[in-house]
Amino acid sequence: MVSVDDAHVHDRVAALEERVRLLEDKLAIQQLITAWGPAVDTGNSGAAASLFTQDCVLESDLSYLVSPAAIAAMVLGEGHQALIRDGSAHIPATALVKVEGDQATAIGYTRVYRHTPTGYEVWRVSANNWEFRRTPDGWRVVRRTAQVIDDTGKANELLSRALDD
Repeated sequence: MVSVDDAHVHDRVAALEERVRLLEDKLAIQQLITAWGPAVDTGNSGAAASLFTQDCVLESDLSYLVSPAAIAAMVLGEGHQALIRDGSAHIPATALVKVEGDQATAIGYTRVYRHTPTGYEVWRVSANNWEFRRTPDGWRVVRRTAQVIDDTGKANELLSRALDD
């Protein structure tokens, strides 16, 4: 008969639980990032706003929005509605996610496609830094900073954060 060391089994189970929680956290964060596109491309301002905390910031070269209400208003605004009418698709790349307790960051790319009379064109490519907080309702976005990929180097500075350990 094989003897089982209860302490060893307990330690292994605890380690597995920790790994599963980390995987679940990373999946939940990827789901939040992925949900942004369908929310904004369909004009669902409530769904877009619900991804964020009450003290959130959404910052880009196009806007600086503070609060879920401001995000909802942007989605309903004429500029964004015109993009939707043309046909748009916000497509995120898989982000590099780091979870530290109840805080997390994710860095990656987003491409926005726009339908034109001749087909689809890439309208915008940006580097994104997402910051998250675990809330009683699950993970939510605290801040998203998007830097358009251009010759300023700002996007590269943002992307280099993903390589820091």
